[in-house]
Amino acid sequence: MRYWIIGLIVCLLPVGHDLLAQTSLNPDLSVIGDIRVFSHDNGSLPAEAEKLIVADPQMEIVISGYLNPYARAEAVIGWHGEDQAEIEEIYGTILRGLPLGMNLRAGKYLLEYGRLNPVHEHAWSFIKRPLPHEHFFGEHGLADMAIRASFLLPTGNAYTELMGGLLKGDALIGHSHDHDDTDHDHEEETPERIDLGGFSRLTTSLAVSENSELAMGISMINSVYSLEGHEDHDDHAEPEQLRAGIYGVDLKFKNKPSRYTSLQVEGEALMRIAERHEGDDLKSYGGYLYADYRFRQKYNLGGIFEFTSLEEEHDHDGELEIHDSDIWRAGLFVGLAPVEETSLVRLTGHWTESDEDDGFWELALQFVFSLGPHQPHNF
Repeated sequence: MRYWIIGLIVCLLPVGHDLLAQTSLNPDLSVIGDIRVFSHDNGSLPAEAEKLIVADPQMEIVISGYLNPYARAEAVIGWHGEDQAEIEEIYGTILRGLPLGMNLRAGKYLLEYGRLNPVHEHAWSFIKRPLPHEHFFGEHGLADMAIRASFLLPTGNAYTELMGGLLKGDALIGHSHDHDDTDHDHEEETPERIDLGGFSRLTTSLAVSENSELAMGISMINSVYSLEGHEDHDDHAEPEQLRAGIYGVDLKFKNKPSRYTSLQVEGEALMRIAERHEGDDLKSYGGYLYADYRFRQKYNLGGIFEFTSLEEEHDHDGELEIHDSDIWRAGLFVGLAPVEETSLVRLTGHWTESDEDDGFWELALQFVFSLGPHQPHNF
């Protein structure tokens, strides 16, 4: 009997090793570097105008892997400049095993708002964040603490996904009311989150031919906040609840006749609505559209057009006034991936113009590389 038990244990050892391997394997580790040289003639930055400038390096460390056959986790630590390290993303995703085929994600990450926001900058075909994303979401995109669920809907040949979740809300509130950076004599109103925000997205994609795909989506995010420092606020009164929301639609068309050639056209339109303590809501909108043609697998070229129309509150002699501004930008880009997916060289040029300032040009040369399985760009 004893020898039979020993034999059974020996037979089960390989199976036990496989089970343990699901959770004990080392995660994937990647380092992505981003180095840029640029020049411009922006009159608002006279110290830099028409000079060749080497930007501070940027770097991301990506740690990702399966926790078990049903769940993954990912962490992204970024350095923007020399001493500005931050946790850009840290989240876990349950991919399968939940009721109704639900997918569940929790943590801080780039929310699936539209098609551009969830993609890291080094994987874009261009360099600069489009104007509406820059003004509505901030310099590093719309990232927030969130718990979200997604479901696949039975829509026949079309792939349709519905997702929704709760947000901490800080990312949206940080860009709902903008003020001048100058000091003011009065006590400035600053937004304070007082309730969780909400997020939802519906997206569908389908094949329109053997080599072409069309995808469409709608996204919504909102939050509730109060204004600190308002002179009419009583210390014992309930704070007035104000709302801010951003609503968007997006479209993507891709034709890929071979693994070496493809054409992608993608666009997005957004509107931001923020309630005010007094008066009408602040309404801003914007959009972008770009086309990217890839050929011989390692080359790509294309163009992008962006615009925003902003309504913002600014201080004028101690009183808040509504300020309107329109900005548009057009750019061209060309890229080369000389050795597989591990490196990329990109050259871009932009012209930016607004109703307040003279137009100016920008040129940038970018070198991106990746050590590890995380690719620095999309093929």
